Amino acid sequence: MYISAISLFVNDTDRAAAFFTEKLGWELKRNDPMGEGMRWMTVAPPDARTAFVLVKGFGNWSQEKVGGWTGVVIEVDDVFATNAAWSAKGVEFTEAPSVQFYGGWAQFKDSEGNEFGLHSQAPANG
Repeated sequence: MYISAISLFVNDTDRAAAFFTEKLGWELKRNDPMGEGMRWMTVAPPDARTAFVLVKGFGNWSQEKVGGWTGVVIEVDDVFATNAAWSAKGVEFTEAPSVQFYGGWAQFKDSEGNEFGLHSQAPANG
């Protein structure tokens, strides 16, 4: 058993997909029409079992649900290295990487203003 998809509310599915694929290096897994103006579009890191469904126009979507803290934490090998690589591609970090008692930590925003945590198990040298 595993979690296959997490809904992520967005204002522009194409812009959001471009952010995840071009800036984070993720893959577009699905892009299927669902009716007038709607698509089932998913993005995920390579080889991941869980994907984000980029939701607009269905699934209880509303403008007020786009942006802000998502509660989603993405695990990486080193938050400092990931911060450097993603910052070079234009990703906005809202909290610089640091070493906490629970490991490396940073926070960033996607193209829609949704905010995510970035964590690494072993504290990295910063």
